[in-house]
Parts: sequence; structure tokens; C-alpha cells
Amino acid sequence: MATGKYKLLAVDIDGTLLNHGVMDDADVAAIRTAAEAGIIVCLCTGRSWPETRDIWEGLKLPATHAPVICAGGAIIVEPDTGRTLYSRTFDKTTAQELTRQMQQMGYPVMALVDAWREGFDYFLVGRYDDNPLYQKFLNAMPRRIRDVDRLDGDDYPRPLRISALEEPGSGRPAVETLKQHFAGRIEIQDIYLSHRDVDIIEAFSAGTDKFTALKYVGQGYRIAPSAMAAIGDDNNDLAMLRGAGLSGTPADAPDELRRTATMVLSPRGSCPVAEFVAAVLKG
Repeated sequence: MATGKYKLLAVDIDGTLLNHGVMDDADVAAIRTAAEAGIIVCLCTGRSWPETRDIWEGLKLPATHAPVICAGGAIIVEPDTGRTLYSRTFDKTTAQELTRQMQQMGYPVMALVDAWREGFDYFLVGRYDDNPLYQKFLNAMPRRIRDVDRLDGDDYPRPLRISALEEPGSGRPAVETLKQHFAGRIEIQDIYLSHRDVDIIEAFSAGTDKFTALKYVGQGYRIAPSAMAAIGDDNNDLAMLRGAGLSGTPADAPDELRRTATMVLSPRGSCPVAEFVAAVLKG
């Protein structure tokens, strides 16, 4: 365990560790340096575990491997085995109602499930075979899909996340509509995925976020939030930037993240992770 002020380093992937799908060697080296200094390194991503595995393996972290937070905090995975350690799912009534509402708005719906328990990754609800946005997105990621017409009845596992795709910059109106309709029942946001050039509308059960999952990881190491350092660049990182003892975000992140973070770092693509790790190591 590290002897400095910060014991755990939480790192977002897309837009933070990855810039247009590529990790910078300096950022990777900095993360390994932190791990070698005894700091627990925890990847915290909106991706599912199958989409995250190659990135985690590419870091080649030394010593004990911390759990990986996936799907925006809806699931925590033991990376050596892929075993689920923690998950937060929708109740079936809300999942079914939300899916119907999104279909009525014209979206094919992607319902992510716990692949370790279920043996597949997504339910795809509605037609998407004639939608280039969905075809491009799904073809670019590892996934095992079950196609269904609707998510009704008792035969479906409860989803971790329910999402839909929009053209870049177009997701906000749908998010606002769904927020009003499901006030207090769901967490919802739109995220721009630069490496896919698409907006993804993501909904989770109420109370699901990266920081809640991060506190769960911290409990296993007896690490308080004040001894955590977190870096992220988009809306789904806000909770952990607010909660961590030290937080950083790139200079070109959205306004709310720059107002929230302890440190505003170099822009994306200019090794903000390496800059942040240097500050963490200095305490």
C-alpha cells in the first residue's frame, strides 16, 4: 500500500486515458509508476467489461489487480477472472417502461446485462438492421446479442444499463424528456463517444454512478474517499470528481467538470493522466 496521501487512483478510459481510441505511452508509464509506488489503480469506465479487457491487459499493471468499474458504475468486475463482484440493476417494471418509452421515441434500445452471469452482453429491442448508426457501433465492439421485440415478461434478466444512439450533439433533447418522465427513478445522461463519433443516451437505476462503485472498491482496501484521486472527462465522471479527495479533468472537458475538479489539466491528447499522476505522487 502507498505511504503518501493518496492510496487509490481512479482513471476514466474514453477521452481521458484513451484519445481517439489510443493510449499515450507517457500516460501508461505514469499509471505503472503509480502502481509500482503501491497506489491502487482502478479503471472506471462507461464501457462494458468485454470492451475494457484489452485496455486493462495493455496497461500490464504490476502486483495485485484492483477491481474494474464498468458500465458507469453499474458493475464491478474482477479483471483476472471476469467475475462480477458488485452490480446495480433496474427493477423490471422500470426497465420495461423505459424501454417502451424509448421505442416510442423511435430508438432501437440496447439493454446491457451481466455477461458473467448470463452468458451474453445485450438485449437489442426493436429493429436496428437498417440503422447505419447502430450497425457501425455494434460492429466495432465485442458483443453477444439477443434480438427481441420487447422487454416484457419475466424471462429477461434485469438490465445494468439501457441505452440508445443518436447523431453527435443530438442526444440532449431525448435525455431531458426522459428525465422529466422518470424523475427520481433513473439516472440518465448523454455521452459523446469520440472514438465512435456518436452520442449515447445512457440510463441506469437510481443511485448508480462511478463514485458509489468507487467507494465499494475503496472499502475492500480500507481507503476513504479523501485518500482517493480521480481523473475523468465527461458527464458520467462528475460524481467521482466531486467525491474524491483529489480530482482532475482535461482543459477541454465540459464546463461543469472544469468547475468541479480540483485540477484542470492539459487538454485531451496532451497526456493529462501523466500530469495528474505526478500530482498524486507529490501528494
